[in-house]
Amino acid sequence: MFKTLLAALVCAATGTALAQPLQPLQPRDVFALEAAADPQISPDGQRIAYVRRSNDIATDQSISAIWLIDADGTNHRDIHPAPGTSHTPRWSPDSQQLAYLQPATDHVSLRILTPDSGADREIAQIRGGATGLSWSPDGKYLAYAGFVGEVGMLAASLPARDPDDDWAAGAQVEERLAFRFDGIGALPIGRQQLFVVDAAGGEPRAITSDALGASGDLAWAADSQSLLFSADRRPDRETLAPDSEIFRVGLAGSDPQALTAREGPDLAPRPSPDGRRLAYLGFDDHRMGYDNIRLYVANADGSGARSLTETLDRSVGNPQWSGDGQAIYVQYEDHGETVIARIGLDGEFAPIARGLGGPDFGRPYAGGTFTVSQQGRFAATINTPRRPAELATGTSEEALHALTNLNGDILDDRWLSDAETMHWASPFDGREIEGWVLYPPGFDPAQQYPLILEIHGGPFTAYGPAFSAELQLMAAAGYVVIYTNPRGSTSYGYEFANLIHHDYPGNDYDDLIGAVDMMLDRGFINPDRLFVTGGSGGGVLTAWITGNTDRFAAAAVVKPVINWTSFVLYSDLPQYFYRYWFASAPWDDPAEYWRRSPLSLVGNVETPTLVMVGGADVRTPRGESEQYYSALRLRGIPSRLVVIPDSYHGISNSRPSRLLTKVAEILRWFETHDPGVETVEP
Repeated sequence: MFKTLLAALVCAATGTALAQPLQPLQPRDVFALEAAADPQISPDGQRIAYVRRSNDIATDQSISAIWLIDADGTNHRDIHPAPGTSHTPRWSPDSQQLAYLQPATDHVSLRILTPDSGADREIAQIRGGATGLSWSPDGKYLAYAGFVGEVGMLAASLPARDPDDDWAAGAQVEERLAFRFDGIGALPIGRQQLFVVDAAGGEPRAITSDALGASGDLAWAADSQSLLFSADRRPDRETLAPDSEIFRVGLAGSDPQALTAREGPDLAPRPSPDGRRLAYLGFDDHRMGYDNIRLYVANADGSGARSLTETLDRSVGNPQWSGDGQAIYVQYEDHGETVIARIGLDGEFAPIARGLGGPDFGRPYAGGTFTVSQQGRFAATINTPRRPAELATGTSEEALHALTNLNGDILDDRWLSDAETMHWASPFDGREIEGWVLYPPGFDPAQQYPLILEIHGGPFTAYGPAFSAELQLMAAAGYVVIYTNPRGSTSYGYEFANLIHHDYPGNDYDDLIGAVDMMLDRGFINPDRLFVTGGSGGGVLTAWITGNTDRFAAAAVVKPVINWTSFVLYSDLPQYFYRYWFASAPWDDPAEYWRRSPLSLVGNVETPTLVMVGGADVRTPRGESEQYYSALRLRGIPSRLVVIPDSYHGISNSRPSRLLTKVAEILRWFETHDPGVETVEP
C-alpha cells in the first residue's frame, strides 16, 4: 500500500509535469539525488528528525544534514540552513531536545538543539569520533563510545642522526592480526571506550578504560545508573571466532559484568521501560556460513533467556520496546523486502509494514530502518525501484505513507523502470528462484534487446525491489537488466541461505543461468547479446560463470575473489572467512580452496572480460583482480583492468563520480564487444 501512496504523492506534487515526455535517466542526475536516513521519531510521536543525504557535484562528496518535520508532514525544515554536515540526531526522553553530532576540523561537536526556541548549544568536544549516542532515561546525561589511542610497537632503534639529515621513513611494525579494515585503511592502535557527558555541558567522563575496551552497541539501564553494551572482551579474541557478550557497567566505572556467556554473538542490548527485562539479539554459533539472528528476552540480570523468534525463519534486527513494555518491534528481510513486525512477550508475531529501504544509491540491496514512539507511531525510510529512500510514518492501524518527496525535482521528468518480479525453477533442482527485471525506455516486447545479468555480492545478502542508480542507468542505455537472489541469498530462510555452505561458488551458477534462460524464453532477448556483471561475491560468480560457459558476449568482473587462499590470508578479516566459509584452513586442504577458486577455471575462459577494483580495497584486495587480469592476458583473452584510485570496497558508495565511472566503464566494455553494435569506440 505504501507504494501506491508514494506514487500518489509524487503525482500530486508534479501535477501536469507527468504528461510531458519523460527523458531517460542521465549520469549527471546522480549528483542531484537525495535520500532519507536514520529516522528518529520523538518519544511523544509529534516530530521526526532524520538525516538527509545528498551529493555535491562541486566536491564530488556525499553530505548529510539533519532535517525536522512534524509527524503530520508540516513544518519541514533544515536545522542548519548554512552549509555543513550534521548527523546522529537523538531525542531527549521528554521530546523537547535533540542531541546531534557535527564534525569540525579537529573534533566532533556534541550539540543540543531545542526545536521550540531554536536554541542550539555545544555541550562537549569529542576527539576520536563518537558512536552509539544515547540519552539516559532521566534526561540528565548522554553516553557514547569513543576511540582512545594507545602506543603501539615502536620500530627498532637506529643510530642517531642530525636534525638536517633526510632519512627514509622508519619501519612500520605490527603485531596485531587485524591491523587494517576496509573503509578505514590502517587501523589506529587503541580501543573504544564508553563515555558519559552531562546534558548541561561539561567534559566527557570515561566509564570504561581497561585494555579490553567496549563498543558503541550500547543502551542505558532504565534507572539511568548503568550502561549495557555488547563487546568481545576476551584477551585473545583476535585469533578466535567472533563472540560478543552483553555487559553491564555502572557509572562509577566498576569492572563490566557479563550478562551472557554462550558461544555465539550477543548484541543490541535493550532494557525494558520498567527495567525488569532485557531484550537482545544473537545466535548459537555452529560455524555455518549463515545463521538466523534471533530475538531474546531475559531477566534484567541476563538469567532466564528465551527466544521469541524461534519459529521465524528469518534474521531480525533493530529491536525496540513498545511504550507499555508488552512487546518488542523488530525488522527483518523477507523475499528482498524489509518488514517491521511486533512480537509480544508471549511470542505472538504480527507483521506491520513492509517496503523499507536504505539510503544507498548504487545497487538494489534490501535495507532501511525505523524508530517507534511511546504511542506506537513509526518513522521509517521507504523506497521503490523508481525512488531513493523517503521518510515515512505510520502505525499498526495506519499504513506507512511518505512524508517527503526529496527527488521529485529531478526524477519526475525522468523515465525510470519499475522492477518486475520474476520466478523460475533452478535447472539444478527445480527450486524456485526470485528476481527482478528492469526495462529500457520505450520497451517493445516485439523487438530484440541485449540483456545484462547483474549479480549481488555477499554472498549472504539480498537484492529487492529497491532503487538502484547503477541498474537504472544500464536500462537507460538500452539494456534489459535482470537481477536475482540465487541460493545463498538471505531473506528466504536458513536452509536456502546455507545451500552454499562450504560450496560457494556452486549451484548458485545454475540459478543464475536459469534466469537467463527464462528471459530468453520470453522472446525479446537477443541470444547473441548477453552480458554479465557483478561485484564482490557477484564478481566471484561472474568469473565462475565465464569459466563454465562462453554464451556471454562480454563480462565485467568487479572487485572479485579469484584465489581463495590468497584472499583468506590477505583480506582484512583473516580470522573470519576460513572458519565460516571453509571446513579447514588453506594449508590443511589446499585442493578444496583451489577447487572453488575462479582462477582454477581461467583456462576455460573465452569471454572478453573487464576486471575492476578499488585501488584501496582491502576486503577483496586489489591483488585478487590483478592476478585474474594477468592470467587472462597471458591466455590472450580480450581483457581490461580498471582501477578506481583511492576507493575502498564500496566503489559506488564512496563518491558519486565513482558510481558513474563504474557504470560507464562497464557499459563501454559491453558496447565494445556487442555483436549488435556496428561501430564502437575501442
